[in-house]
Amino acid sequence: MSELQLHNIFIGSLSEICKRQLLENLKKDLAGDSGIRVADLMGAATDIVKDFRPEQTIFISGDTGELRAASACSIAALGYLPDAGPEENARETEHTETAEENTGADVTMWAEGFEEIGLTFLTRVYERYHGLPWTILVTERCVVKEFSLDYLDALFALYDGEGMTEYIEPLYPYEQEREYQEAYIRHMYGFYGYGMWIVCDRDTGALIGRAGLERREELGGELELGYVIGVPYQRKGYATEVCTAILRYAEEELEQSEVCCLIEKGNEVSEHLARKLGFLLKEELTLDGKQMKKYVRN
Repeated sequence: MSELQLHNIFIGSLSEICKRQLLENLKKDLAGDSGIRVADLMGAATDIVKDFRPEQTIFISGDTGELRAASACSIAALGYLPDAGPEENARETEHTETAEENTGADVTMWAEGFEEIGLTFLTRVYERYHGLPWTILVTERCVVKEFSLDYLDALFALYDGEGMTEYIEPLYPYEQEREYQEAYIRHMYGFYGYGMWIVCDRDTGALIGRAGLERREELGGELELGYVIGVPYQRKGYATEVCTAILRYAEEELEQSEVCCLIEKGNEVSEHLARKLGFLLKEELTLDGKQMKKYVRN
């Protein structure tokens, strides 16, 4: 078993309301035997923290001194910002440079409330700290997750399939693609929390495609759905299955109901899928010298 796996959730200084909300959420999430320990370090029963491993731990606190101490021990940390704006429930590090400057703590993410924070969210904070790819969603046959460089060779094999780059951009040369993906993982996933993900077979773990959501600068930052499925898996319903789940994720998790997709003129298969998913043709336009059709779903 990998050492990089969450086993301990330690709670430091929080208001009673925040602590109660967090503990109630965790109690529901940990109803079964998950092997994860929860300890209130401000409470009386703290013997549970004996012999803990920092690399298996996440710490939650609103106290800057405690956060600095956790940072010094290389512990993943979720900080609490009670005076932050109401726009989001939590923000990642890149959104909080001022907060970091004020605290001096290397906090992975900052919370603005605990109403919706439970085991899934804390696990993602932990994974982000350790550079572990998030599992975004699971469908009947697939797992959609963030790309990691372990899949780089498989990605090149995927794109080598016959006709794969007829309507999508090819990959860069190998080393350039590696550098691009490293930057993408760090900036796109780290900043937005979403992007182009990989699609893997749920049973075998094999890479079968890519799919995800990105902001399209040419369209004023509109959210765009994109996908590509490997040749051996085409015409088997994988694109429909995965894209349907991603659109649901966009609406329920990202609170983004309006999504567009750009399809190069002549790509009738993708147009058929777009209509099947509930997209409607809005306009035709030219991007980078290519004739494109813009479909919108809201």
